[in-house]
Amino acid sequence: MNHTRQYPALLFRQSPEAPPLVLLSASAIELNEWVGIPQKTSITDGETLGFQRDDNPERVDQIAKFYGESRNVIHNPLLCAIRQAQGVDVTFTPAVAGPIDSQSDALTGVLTINVKDWSSSSLLDLIREVRQAIEARVAGLAGRSTPDALIAKLRAQIEDFPLATDEPDADSGEYSLPEAEQAAEEALFEESHVADFWDALKAREELLIRLGRQFSGSDFLGFSRSAMEAYLKPVVLVDGQHRLLGALKAAQDAMGADADVIGRITDLVAQGTPREEVNHQLLTERARHLPISLLLDHHPGEHVFQFVVVNQKATPVRPALLATIISTSLSESELEPISDRLENAGVPLKSSRAISFFARHASSPFAGRVARGLSDEGSDLLPWTVLGQLVAMFRDLSGARFYHDSKMDYADNWKRRQLERSKLIEAAQGVSTPYEAWRDPDGPWKDVFIAFWSAVRDTLGNQSNPDSGNYWGKPRTSNLFNKPSLTTLATDFFAYLVETRQTIDSPDVVQALVEDWLVDVDKNYFARDWKLASVKKDATGTRKQWSKVWYVYRHDPKMLPRVATYSTLYKDS
Repeated sequence: MNHTRQYPALLFRQSPEAPPLVLLSASAIELNEWVGIPQKTSITDGETLGFQRDDNPERVDQIAKFYGESRNVIHNPLLCAIRQAQGVDVTFTPAVAGPIDSQSDALTGVLTINVKDWSSSSLLDLIREVRQAIEARVAGLAGRSTPDALIAKLRAQIEDFPLATDEPDADSGEYSLPEAEQAAEEALFEESHVADFWDALKAREELLIRLGRQFSGSDFLGFSRSAMEAYLKPVVLVDGQHRLLGALKAAQDAMGADADVIGRITDLVAQGTPREEVNHQLLTERARHLPISLLLDHHPGEHVFQFVVVNQKATPVRPALLATIISTSLSESELEPISDRLENAGVPLKSSRAISFFARHASSPFAGRVARGLSDEGSDLLPWTVLGQLVAMFRDLSGARFYHDSKMDYADNWKRRQLERSKLIEAAQGVSTPYEAWRDPDGPWKDVFIAFWSAVRDTLGNQSNPDSGNYWGKPRTSNLFNKPSLTTLATDFFAYLVETRQTIDSPDVVQALVEDWLVDVDKNYFARDWKLASVKKDATGTRKQWSKVWYVYRHDPKMLPRVATYSTLYKDS
C-alpha cells in the first residue's frame, strides 16, 4: 500500500544560483523505504547505471558495531537527491507561505515524501518502469529496435523454463510503451551506455513476457527486485550507503540481542498490530535517526558530480596524523572514557599511541625519524606504517617471518615456547595470561622494543654521517634504516631467540642478547655503498633478496656478501 512520510525540515541555499538543500532527520528503517542506492555492478551482458560501489560487508559490520554504542554519533549527514522534479514524489512546504527560491537565510517547513509500495508489482512490472524512466531521459530510446541478438543470447541461458515459440502479437498491448514518466536516472554516462542498459532491460522484459506465469521469482538474469526498486525510489543516495546499511544492521543486531523482544512482539500483536508490521515496528524502535542533506535537484549529472566531489576531492586524515592527534590532544583522564569506543569503532588507539610514543619520545631510537603526518616535517622519514609493523611484531609477538621464507612466524614461536618462562612478566598483576601482561600498552614489550632497537642502532648503525650506508635515518638512501632491513633484523632476532631457546628476563639483558646474536657479524655490513640507484627497496623481489642474503650471511659470516647481490633479482633455490 502506498503511503506518505512527513518530516520537519529546514530549507536553504548556499548561493543564489545553487539548488536548494533540505536538512532533516529520519529513522534508518524509514529511510530504507524511500532511499535508493544506485549500485554499479556487472551483469551478464554489461553493467548497471549506478554510481555507488558494491557495499563492503566488513565496513558495514564496523559501522554497525560503532552504532551499537548508544553514545556514538557520526556527524556527517547522508547526502541524497530527489529522483524526479520537486513536487512529484518529494515536496517541501514552507511553514510560512512563499516561494522556496526566495533569498532568505533558511525556511522551516515540512518535507513530504510519497512512498510507493511495489510489493504487489512483479519483477516484470519493475523492469518495465525502469525502462520507461530511461526513455524519459534519452530522446529516441522509446522507438529503439528490440535487441533480438541479446534476447537470443539470454534465452540460451534459461534452462528451467520453456519459452513460447510464437512471437507476441504487436497489437496485443504486451509491447505497448505507455507515456514515459518524467524521471531521471541516478547516473551520468555516455548515451551509448544508457542505450546498452536499455537493451538489457528490454531483453529481460520481453523474455519475462514470454515466460508469463511460469516465472514468479525476484531475480532474473542478474536483475533483482531490490536493484530495480533502487532506480524507482523517490530519493537517490549520493553518499553514505555504508552508514545507512550499518545503521540498518545495528537495528537488526539490537533486536536480536534484546531478551525482551518476545514479550514486545506479544504486546504488539495483542494491540492489533498486523503481523507483517510487527518486525518493522520493532526495528524502527531500535533504529538510529540519521541526519540527511537532501539536494532538490533531480538531474542525474548533478548527482554524479556530487558523488565525485565527495569521493575524489575530500582528503581523509592520514593514519599517522590521526594517531598523532589522538595521542597528543588528550590527557589520560580525557582519553580513558573514549578509548574502548575508539577501539570498537575500528580506530587502533592503543597501537597508535604506542607508535606515536616511539616516534617522538626522546628515549626511543626512532624519535624524530618517523613521519607523523605533520605538514612541516621532512620528506625522508620512515613511514608511520613501517614503525607500526615493527611495533606490532614486538607487542603482539606476531609477524616475524622472513621475506624469502615465510613458513615460520618466529615471534609467535617464541611467545608459545619461551614467554611464560621469562622472568620479566612475573610481577604483572591483574592479567589472566603472560601474553596479556606482555602486550599491555605499558607492558614489558615497550622497554624491550626500545632496548633492542637502541642496540641495533648502536651496533650496526651510524648516527653522525647522513651519507653513510648505515646511517640511522634517511630511508631513501640508508641500507639499514628502511622497511626490508629493519623487518629482516627484527625477524632474525626472534629466530635467534627461538634457535637458542632464550628467555628475556628484563630489558637490561637485551643488549647482551643482541651482542651474542651479532657476535661474528661485520659491523660494517650496512655501511658499504650497495649501488642501489635503480633499485626499489620495497619491491617484493628486493625484500626477498635482502632477507635471504642476510640470513645466509648471519649463519656463516666468514665474508661480507658481494655488493652486486643486493641489486640482483631474488631466485628461489
